[in-house]
Amino acid sequence: MAGAGDIVAVLSSDGRFIDVGSACLGVLGIPPEALLGTPVLERVHPDDRDEAVRRLAGCGHGTSVENGGPFLCRVRHAAGGWRHMETTAFNRPDDPKIRGIVIHARDVTDRVETEQRLRASEALYQTLARSAPVGIFQTDRDGGIVFANPRFAAIAGLSSDALSGHAWRASLHPEDRTRLEADWAQAVAAGLPVLLNLRFCATDGTITFALCQGSPLTDADGRVQGWVGTLTDMTEYVRTADALLMAEARTNAIVDAAADAIVTMDGEGIVHSFNPAAEAMFGIPAADMLWSRIDRLIPDIGALLQDGGLAVYQPGGEAHGAGAVREAVAVRGGDRFPIELSVSAVETGGRRVFTGIIRDITARKRSEGDLIAAKEAAESADRAKSTFLQVMSHELRTPLNAVIGFAQVIEMRLLGVGEVDRYIDYAGSIRQSGEHLLAIIDDILDITTIEAGGLRLNECIVDPSDLVGEALNLVAIQAGKRGVPIRIDLEDGLPMLFGDALRLRQVLVNLLSNAVKFSNPGETAVVRARRRSDGGVELSVTDTGIGIAAEDLPTAMTPFAQVDQSMARRYEGMGLGLSISKRLVEAHGGTLRIDSVPGQGTTVTVALPPSRRLADA
Repeated sequence: MAGAGDIVAVLSSDGRFIDVGSACLGVLGIPPEALLGTPVLERVHPDDRDEAVRRLAGCGHGTSVENGGPFLCRVRHAAGGWRHMETTAFNRPDDPKIRGIVIHARDVTDRVETEQRLRASEALYQTLARSAPVGIFQTDRDGGIVFANPRFAAIAGLSSDALSGHAWRASLHPEDRTRLEADWAQAVAAGLPVLLNLRFCATDGTITFALCQGSPLTDADGRVQGWVGTLTDMTEYVRTADALLMAEARTNAIVDAAADAIVTMDGEGIVHSFNPAAEAMFGIPAADMLWSRIDRLIPDIGALLQDGGLAVYQPGGEAHGAGAVREAVAVRGGDRFPIELSVSAVETGGRRVFTGIIRDITARKRSEGDLIAAKEAAESADRAKSTFLQVMSHELRTPLNAVIGFAQVIEMRLLGVGEVDRYIDYAGSIRQSGEHLLAIIDDILDITTIEAGGLRLNECIVDPSDLVGEALNLVAIQAGKRGVPIRIDLEDGLPMLFGDALRLRQVLVNLLSNAVKFSNPGETAVVRARRRSDGGVELSVTDTGIGIAAEDLPTAMTPFAQVDQSMARRYEGMGLGLSISKRLVEAHGGTLRIDSVPGQGTTVTVALPPSRRLADA
């Protein structure tokens, strides 16, 4: 019993467990020892206990009996649910190894629940088929009816008994039978869905128009085994269309000549007319849209018609003239584009007919977008001008104040004629302030020249190692004053480059100056030069300073901009260095990339393309 996959147990004559197989734990989640001595009926569902008692009673007469074959009962699981068990009881009182009633129970819960779902599904299918407002059918591969609901029979004008096989085709209009045979054979050969407009002729001569839609049923190998589909009564739609023919004839000339797309549809969204302007707008022939749904082209039109904005007809109300003009989104060849939509409605024969006038406003939206962009650009330019003037005022006033102040002290000899050394120091401060003003003017001239497209490169052979050394010499004094040492990390065997040595050195000086400016005293900046995997050369400057947040990087690359005003007050500069450097690198066909983490530092990498490498001799 310990190795049995199903539950095997032995009961005493009074129905208590005296031995239980180990499978009990896996099936019911109960250790076998927990059941010993307990009544078996405690584990059985109350609704199944009478049958269980009857079966056990048949085994309790003291003889060896196999009672009535297996029976189903529900047994409680340790988790609280119920498991369906197929159970057989055998009485073996004379067997010295057993001496009791043997219970063999197999868990068939999955099978029982599957059968229940199948029965429920079949019942639901039958209920839906009987109550469906459209005909539902299933055929064999050749189109012979296997199943059809009552609505199908009503549309075809036949009794349910007359639908079996191919008999239903006899009620088709003679002109439609040949077409049906040809289209059906073509669909079978291609394995494609069927979409047919059919006419059924009743015995009293009445003609019913119907739309037949069928999809193929295939086996595991993809072979068509039959068809399932719907048959929709289109008679009212056809009659409505016939009633509109006269009106359409009077308006076709106007509609066809209209510059805007004009579409007529019924209350269900089925298109009845599609003018040439609509064909041109949506790129679809009118023949392909007739009797199709308009939401294929304007997905949200149903909501627009009922949300009040285009509510030209509300349920229970009266149809009236044109509704409001609303903007919407339409689909053309898979692409979405903006439209302006106005809908009017009329009611005839108890049915609503809508006419939509559609205008493609893509060009207008583009123009509006261009105007908004131009407005924002102008406002941005105005803000940039104001920012520029503020920064210029600060950057120019500071050194000018020093120049004027020290010059007045020297001019007026306020310290006396004997303080020559002090006057020399003041003259040095005047020179430094003048150099600072000259650097500002040079930066402004550089960015102005670059923006105007007047930058010209004076190209020559450039040694990357010499380039780094010259840039370091130019920032050495600044680095010493700030107490920021600069470490050099150059790869051996760097190739010679072809470029503008002055401009490339200017880039490195700008990057090194920023690294020194934004680093804390005592922190080390690093300048590196490496050969890239593509054969180009990569120059980078790394500091461990304040860093830049990702969202502030575009600002840092904008001329005359600082990341924030507090930084502008703490750190001097026009905010042109990175912008000029980026444009100078791009003029060499390279890229400038910034990787930064606030509070941890910044790495600016200049990547020069392989085309700038001088060919090896």
